Amino acid sequence: MKKWISSFILTFITLTTASCTDSHSQESRPDTKSLQTQQQETITPTKAIQKIDIKPSLPKPILPTQLSIPAIKVSAKIETVTLLPDGQMDVPKDSNIAGILYPGILPGAKGNVILDGHVDSYIGPAIFFNLKKLKHGDEITVSNADGRKLTYIVESVEIFTTAEAPLERIFGKSTEARMNLITCTGRYSRKKKEHEKRLIVFTKLKL
Repeated sequence: MKKWISSFILTFITLTTASCTDSHSQESRPDTKSLQTQQQETITPTKAIQKIDIKPSLPKPILPTQLSIPAIKVSAKIETVTLLPDGQMDVPKDSNIAGILYPGILPGAKGNVILDGHVDSYIGPAIFFNLKKLKHGDEITVSNADGRKLTYIVESVEIFTTAEAPLERIFGKSTEARMNLITCTGRYSRKKKEHEKRLIVFTKLKL
C-alpha cells in the first residue's frame, strides 16, 4: 500500500481551582444596673463554590508490540515503521502485521498515534481487511512487551480519496490522547500501484 507523510506536536491542558472566604463578628454591651448576658450576632459564612474541572491523568506511554480488535477478530503483532526519505510513512512488509509510526506519538500520550497496515495482499485479505466493519464504541487494545495494555474507543470510520484526506486531523497535533488506524480501500490502480482511497479509523483513549 502507498505510504503517507505525518507530523506531530504535543500541547497542554490547564486546571482551575476555587477558594472560599468567611467572616464572623461579635457585639456586647454591659448594662449599668445589672449584669446581662451578652448579645452576640453571628454572620453565616458565605462560601464561593466553584466547580473544579479535573481531568483524568494520562497513563505512562507505551511502545506497543501487540494489537487486539475483538469486534473484527484481529490479534496481531505491531512493529515500528519510520518515515521514508521522500517523507512518506512506511508500512510493514508482512501483510498480517500492523505498523506504528516511530519515532512518533506513543499510545497513552497526547497527540495522534498512527497505526497502518495492509488491507489485502496478492494471496487475499490482510490484517486491516475488516476495519470497515468497526462501529462507534468498539474497543481497540494495544499492549507492550511487559503486558501493559491501553484501550482506545472507536469514534468514527471514514473514507477519503488521497487528495481529500484531512492530514492535519489524522497526523497533526491534538490535546487529547488519540489513535488513528490507516489502510487502503476502493479500486486498485495497476498503473499507480495503489488503491484510490484511504480508510481511517479515528479513536480516543479510554480513561
